[in-house]
Amino acid sequence: MDLQFRTETLPVESFTDSLLDVCGCFDPRPSAGKDEAWGGVLGFENMGLDMALVATDMQQILRTSKNIRQDDGENYFLIVQEEGRALMGQDEKFAVLHPGDMALIDSARPSEFTFFGDRSRQISLHLPRVDLEERFGPNIPGGVGMTRNDPTAMAIHAIIAKSRGTQEGGAHLQEALLNLVGVFLLEHKDSGPATDHAVGPNDETVLGRAIAYVETRFRDPDFAPHMIAQDLGIPTHHVQRGFKSLGTTATKYLLAKRLEFARQNLLENAKADNPILISTIAFRSGFSDISYFNRRFREVFGKAPGEYR
Repeated sequence: MDLQFRTETLPVESFTDSLLDVCGCFDPRPSAGKDEAWGGVLGFENMGLDMALVATDMQQILRTSKNIRQDDGENYFLIVQEEGRALMGQDEKFAVLHPGDMALIDSARPSEFTFFGDRSRQISLHLPRVDLEERFGPNIPGGVGMTRNDPTAMAIHAIIAKSRGTQEGGAHLQEALLNLVGVFLLEHKDSGPATDHAVGPNDETVLGRAIAYVETRFRDPDFAPHMIAQDLGIPTHHVQRGFKSLGTTATKYLLAKRLEFARQNLLENAKADNPILISTIAFRSGFSDISYFNRRFREVFGKAPGEYR
């Protein structure tokens, strides 16, 4: 199957219209000050299923209660990350996707997709609601993710790859795919949908989003705590309140994450034949100032990094 997928810089309204034609009604939100976006949307059929390739550098794309009222939401979206990264959330559950990871989203419930203004591409498999609920029951969770190294994810990738290379056996491949989705759902059988409500800024939701975002960015020395609220489009005081519920702050949480990552690297690297420099480990852990790293490491772990290793 040879798909001619073109990406370009286009007005946000044009991208929104393309998304509407292929995937349904969504509310794309570009980075601050932008009225154009890079990307493209391509709809196609494969294995008897509607599918879409979506590329974008939007800050976020939301599917709100208003959007849902404007179309019927007859699908579940199995979204496979192909390039870049994304934070996908629904029913107060959030999954950080890197290339190869995937998430299941219910089109009939509010959801959000955050791309941080970076270029990202996904393939979306539109699984008919009637078929899925007849097979697996009505309480199918949304917002659940699966990493690329999960055996079920690896099998799904194999089916998608095989389907792209042939025009035959579509019905058999679709059946195999849906059975694997059933395995995925079985692993998340206790993650049923929450009561019907729009995704809102309650403490638990905000904290889940913030922590998931820190996981994707903490190794970047340019990343700072104030960027959590800015990049996710959440009021700063909601982020502060979310971390306060853990008895900490965003600044302290980010520092602890970086220090623990450095500590693990020091231990793993101690047995290496050619151990890398401590300054390199510090930088890889998100520190740009080696003196600051040494001081804070000693405060937390009681030894300088060199002594700890």
